[in-house]
Amino acid sequence: MKRKLSGILFGLLFLIGFGILAYPTISDQWNTYRQSRLISSYESTVQEMTPEDFTQEWEAARQFNSTLTQNNIYGDVFASDQEELENTEYWKVLNIGGDGVMGYLSIPKINVRISIYHGTSDAVLQTGAGHLDGTGLPIGGDNTHSVLAAHRGLPSARLFTDIDQLNKGDMFYIHVLDETLAYQVDQILDMVDKDDMETLEEALQVVPGEDHVTLFTCTPYGVNSHRLLVRGTRVPYNGEEEVESTPVDTMLRAVQNYYMLYLILGLSVTLLVILIMKFLFGRSRRKDGGDRTDQSS
Repeated sequence: MKRKLSGILFGLLFLIGFGILAYPTISDQWNTYRQSRLISSYESTVQEMTPEDFTQEWEAARQFNSTLTQNNIYGDVFASDQEELENTEYWKVLNIGGDGVMGYLSIPKINVRISIYHGTSDAVLQTGAGHLDGTGLPIGGDNTHSVLAAHRGLPSARLFTDIDQLNKGDMFYIHVLDETLAYQVDQILDMVDKDDMETLEEALQVVPGEDHVTLFTCTPYGVNSHRLLVRGTRVPYNGEEEVESTPVDTMLRAVQNYYMLYLILGLSVTLLVILIMKFLFGRSRRKDGGDRTDQSS
């Protein structure tokens, strides 16, 4: 009876451990699938729009941006209220699907494709990138500076986890309505104190005559005491570039993306070997015991 209970307990502990280890990988894959569905839905909505629809949406977005002579940063970027935004004019602009998605962001170097939502509420930042209300909409144009925020280091989604791998000269792309806007990284501020509002506001302000988008996230992992800002400046769009990878780069990226899966597989194989050895050892002991019983009789 004790052996059965210990076996059941061992199995339960293994399942609990397996679930804990598997959660980040499974959750990230689910979020990736969900993002791909959202992006596909957005693209389908765009394809159904007429030239008049595009004209109306672009005019409304440009009119909104024209009212922002400077960006307005209201306290903590990661603490906006989604319900408050849904009752504003801001919510109506670029909201072609009625779901708060205004476009999507693509960063080829780190294999990121995520939706861009209105606002930076916690619900938004758990699954995608949020546009910071008070900054220019990500539609391009002189005298604009849009800020897109996302988390990094979440167990449930990668999002901006690998954004620290971007260097000056790398590209990212904003897909909005029927346009694709290309941005080249030209400035990286990798360790700005979250309470240093003067530095943050200065870094996120509009530069006269220029077109910028800043990718904004928290750092370091698990501490989140500072902010990482990666700014891009608008360049001509010549198609979304493919990042060339060496075999070593490909292998390292695979390990980074699936290290947890490899760990789970390794633990599963180890457990299987232990169970097989335990089973065979148990049979051998029972057989030896039976032979000794026969000899004594």
